[in-house]
Amino acid sequence: MKQLLFTLSCIFCFMANGQITQQQLSSVSVDSLKSGFRTYQTSNPEVAKEYLKALLHRTKNTEVLLRTDKIHFQLANMYRMLRKKDSALHHINKVLKLTENDEKTFADYLYVKGGIYYEFGAYTKAIEYYTKVYEIAKNNNDLLTQADVTNDIALIKTQIGQNADALQLVKKKLPFYEELIARPDGEKYKISYINSLMTISDIYTNLYIDTQKNSRNYLDSAQYYNTIAIDKSVQYEDDLGFAISLRLKGIIHHEEGKIEQSTTDLIKAEELIQNLHLPSRLLIVYLYRGKNYYVSGDYEKALSYFQKTETLIQETKADFPDLQELYILMAKSYEQKNDSENAITYFNLFHQKDAQNDNLSQQSLDKLYRKYDVVAFKDTIDALENDLEESNYTYSLILGGMLLLVLGISIYYKRQQLQNKKHFQQILAELELKKDKKSSAKKLHISQENVTKILKGLAAFEKNELFLKKNCSL
Repeated sequence: MKQLLFTLSCIFCFMANGQITQQQLSSVSVDSLKSGFRTYQTSNPEVAKEYLKALLHRTKNTEVLLRTDKIHFQLANMYRMLRKKDSALHHINKVLKLTENDEKTFADYLYVKGGIYYEFGAYTKAIEYYTKVYEIAKNNNDLLTQADVTNDIALIKTQIGQNADALQLVKKKLPFYEELIARPDGEKYKISYINSLMTISDIYTNLYIDTQKNSRNYLDSAQYYNTIAIDKSVQYEDDLGFAISLRLKGIIHHEEGKIEQSTTDLIKAEELIQNLHLPSRLLIVYLYRGKNYYVSGDYEKALSYFQKTETLIQETKADFPDLQELYILMAKSYEQKNDSENAITYFNLFHQKDAQNDNLSQQSLDKLYRKYDVVAFKDTIDALENDLEESNYTYSLILGGMLLLVLGISIYYKRQQLQNKKHFQQILAELELKKDKKSSAKKLHISQENVTKILKGLAAFEKNELFLKKNCSL
């Protein structure tokens, strides 16, 4: 009971302070640590990893039997969710070291390592590890792993614009998945099957875009396979599969020009993905919601979603070639709003991204250049830059002229003050001289009281520089 109360107090402390420490977990039982990890595994990976680290520390106690490789594996997953690539790779490398003598387990974890590289856009590295896994699976006649790896390589090909090759790969393996799913124990293959259906649908959508929307058959095929994916994800209660299928449905409707239906699908997908606590999956949702407003001419709302996409990219450290489209869309939206400065900024970001992408993504880049007529738009950006430079030059001239004018007026005013003061002092000297002369010629009958008052007044007049006032006469 005391142990339970302590665990609850740790959780309460986390809720109050937004964090939990290893010191707080040091006395928590192993079972409570496992339970804590399961509680936060999907909802808060930052906290979940602290429970795992506490479990890892317990493995040093020989009385506690814990699978170190499993803990490192889950830590890799948590860092993967937190978009910390180096930490994720560090822990998966620990797992590979611990399982190097068990070929089947080693291959499974090697597959995960390829997946980490894939998620962070390092496609060459991902293919390198996928190929190693495929060779091990082939030697062991592991047909399921071969099929899964083939699908993942197909996904990479879609990312780099090789959609025809990708379609050939994934469709070749679809009958195999259909056979597996038809077995009495077929439900355990549901994720692989649904993923293959969604991949085929996504590839057909990309082929439709690649042909500049000249082949309606591609879009019909995309709709066909995605409908099956939606039905199967409902049947097998695959929440993530259902959310991604809905997202894909929204993309297909966008390409069909059914903007209202597309937005409805994307809103539903967004809600499901948020409930699953998978923010990185929202990138494409936000991008396409922005694109829906863009094609409708509502550039203000389009930019609000493009900005949400950009923020999420920074938060999740995502890096997908297709997201380069975001920057050209933002540049064009700002240009439509006559915001030259931001239009130029995001067009330059588009080109920076262009330079960062390696040769693997060249076909994908070519598609973007055609779709948004980037070459012609560059002429527009160049014109905007020239106009902005001319405006800045004109503004600088006007500002410089105004500063010179203010400076001239200030100098003139100061000079006038000095001249007035000098003139006043000269008049005082002359009055003093006349007073002395009159005093010697004729004695004036002025009371001492009036003399004192007049002298005090003159002193105050000079002290307060009343002679500088415009209405002051001789």
